Amino acid sequence: MQEDISLIKQYREGNESAIEELLEKYKGLVNSIARTFYLKGVDRDDIAQEGMIGLFNAIVTFNLDGEATFITYAHECIKNRILDCIRNGKRLKNKALSDSIPISALEEADSCSLTPEEIAINTEEVETLKLIIVSSLTNNERKILNMYYDGKSYAEIAQEIGKNTKYVDNNLQKIRRKIKSQFNKR
Repeated sequence: MQEDISLIKQYREGNESAIEELLEKYKGLVNSIARTFYLKGVDRDDIAQEGMIGLFNAIVTFNLDGEATFITYAHECIKNRILDCIRNGKRLKNKALSDSIPISALEEADSCSLTPEEIAINTEEVETLKLIIVSSLTNNERKILNMYYDGKSYAEIAQEIGKNTKYVDNNLQKIRRKIKSQFNKR
């Protein structure tokens, strides 16, 4: 969008309020991406904060003359920042981070500088994986996963399906194992 380009230019020229406007504008995108990750023992707000750092990096490094749109670039930078935290946690033998897997962002890119063609290919692969994964889940598991995607807490999901939070947690763990299994088969 031209508005995004204009705000990025303003920020680079020293207008601090321009970056605040961009950060606020894309906060929903960050929360949406962060919600697709579950990190055992880590608060969802911490994941979102890492995503905000990814958004900031996207604003700072976006190529104004490139072919990619800012939102596409920002999406990849946000996701990659969160994935970097997961990888760093594994290197540090951090148990909480090592137990994590992304729920919907199954593709993993190494940098924010993907070409539009690479993004399209990754998107196509992710859609294929989603279909494979969803077909391996029971109706109840799909229902729980959809509520989780919608941002509902374990307690809200439990109340809606008439079960306790441990039941919801057990099912989400089972779903994660199934996703990991399907992902490893590829």
